[in-house]
Amino acid sequence: MLAALALNLAATLTVAVGVALSPDIHRAVPIGGVFAAGGMGLGFALCLIGPAMAVSAAGRRRAQVVGATIAIGAVGFALNFIAMAWSPTASLRFISPFHYYAPGDALAEGGVLWPQLGILVGTGVLGILLALLLQRRDLAP
Repeated sequence: MLAALALNLAATLTVAVGVALSPDIHRAVPIGGVFAAGGMGLGFALCLIGPAMAVSAAGRRRAQVVGATIAIGAVGFALNFIAMAWSPTASLRFISPFHYYAPGDALAEGGVLWPQLGILVGTGVLGILLALLLQRRDLAP
């Protein structure tokens, strides 16, 4: 969690400095939007970390944790892509974290997208709580 926080903070600050130093970009992108997009990134990271920790607490092998994390990311991305491209599957987009992770929208609106961020953070917190209930350890052996 600390690594995700550090990476998101570094990326957000770097983009904020770039936006502040470029008058053309600063006119189009509000600084508040940069920090809102950074918050979305942290929420997205938490959305992946929480379920991975739950799988780790329930599982017995590190491969299960890696596989679950990849599945959440890769399958989530594929579901979102298919749901956007093929209308009969449009409702599948709601089970993908990529549907809720919208940093471009946060940049454009200049503020936090609270419903989407709430779903990302809520999923992460539920995963972490489930991990704590199942077993108290960080990673499967």
